[in-house]
Amino acid sequence: MAKIIISRNQAVIREVELDKDRMTLGRKPDNDIVLPHPAMSGSHAAFNFIMDDVFVEDLGSTNGTYVNGKRVAKHMLEDHDTIVVARFQLEFIGGPRRAMPDAPAGTAKLLGSVEVKTGPNAGKRLVLSKPLSTLGKAGVQVVAITRQNGDYYLTHVDGNVAPFINGVSPGKTPCRLNHGDAIELAGADMVFCLAPG
Repeated sequence: MAKIIISRNQAVIREVELDKDRMTLGRKPDNDIVLPHPAMSGSHAAFNFIMDDVFVEDLGSTNGTYVNGKRVAKHMLEDHDTIVVARFQLEFIGGPRRAMPDAPAGTAKLLGSVEVKTGPNAGKRLVLSKPLSTLGKAGVQVVAITRQNGDYYLTHVDGNVAPFINGVSPGKTPCRLNHGDAIELAGADMVFCLAPG
């Protein structure tokens, strides 16, 4: 399982398994990983799973989040990357995501698709047959739709304007899609559909 090893002054403090889709790191006690230090922002950074990849995301911290010496806003982690937050060093240890239960035998696999209702691509249908599909305009608004064991999750990955699912912004947290969900993205209205593959 993916984990981080937290050190300060070359001394290991603890190891934390990344066992949730999103885990926050900061000084405040409501974070998943609490590191009480004055140089640490209340909500400093987050670790996000997208499929089997782990991204570290700076949450607008005062002192920044650094990966291998470079300040980052969002960065996909690789095995043994070094993350520096405040006075702490975090070594990322990659590993398989926790085991997901297999679908029961005889369960029909449903294939997702997105039907565009308005905008320049109205009438088009995108079949989500790949593990990862992206939609939107680079630099404006981009979402990733990932497929995990037959379920589909939408994550906002680029742009300052958040997408909406059924009129609500999911923020940066992956949101599970259900049949009939309305998606508003880059000025276009879309509908998520599930049908036998």
